Amino acid sequence: MHKRPLPTILHNDRINQLKLELQMAQEELRQAEATLAQEQAAVNRFRMHCRLMLDDLVDRYLKLQTEKQSWLTKLALYEQEILLSDDDDWLGAETADTLPAAEEPLLPTPTPRDKAAEKRLYRELARRFHPDLAEGETEKSFRTSMMAAINQAYAEENVQALYDIAGKLDPSDLAELEAIESGQERKLKQQLLKCQRRQRKVERQLALHRQENTARLWQRAQRLEKEDYNWWALVRSELQAAIDRHEAEIGRLQAYMARSA
Repeated sequence: MHKRPLPTILHNDRINQLKLELQMAQEELRQAEATLAQEQAAVNRFRMHCRLMLDDLVDRYLKLQTEKQSWLTKLALYEQEILLSDDDDWLGAETADTLPAAEEPLLPTPTPRDKAAEKRLYRELARRFHPDLAEGETEKSFRTSMMAAINQAYAEENVQALYDIAGKLDPSDLAELEAIESGQERKLKQQLLKCQRRQRKVERQLALHRQENTARLWQRAQRLEKEDYNWWALVRSELQAAIDRHEAEIGRLQAYMARSA
């Protein structure tokens, strides 16, 4: 009975294993993309609802926040002018530095932007593609071109370009592909790596999306509604409490400045 050579058996096993891994990766990617799309749609609907239910209080709160900061700036300039006089009688012997800290309410945002997350992504990509980590001229050339694209995207604040780069072939994957002799095996491996890169990109997008203020509010609303809380009444009461606090602090600042004039 004729037996297949051992290398052929091993090759077929690798092919079958890659096909199985690719099938699993494709399903995981499908689920990740569906989760991202569903959450983005839900948060966008929630954002519109926020505008209807909260805009009056949010606008009032933001205006008071700006006004309070203006009065604090005036106070700082006044204290510099009088070289920190001995008058400690404002706000019951409180100064701007000792105003009681209060947690500010979480506000919905019209356009998500998280610069800290963008910086983290940039640093992650810089570590991943830095040319100094190259092993060989081919890899160094690849890393150098990628690093130039990363720097340009970050300088231009092009977050989408950074996410696109995050989905590019990793230098270590490039070396692994170059070592595969079988064309069929290399093609399957390329498909698998592409699918895995796409999934990592979707997972990053989802993580960034969940950090945005409106998404965090939506997540909180989901939790509270499961506990039978009246979500909109609760968040409006929190906003009103913050407004009352700002109005009181502004009044005390105005009174102190009027006495000191």
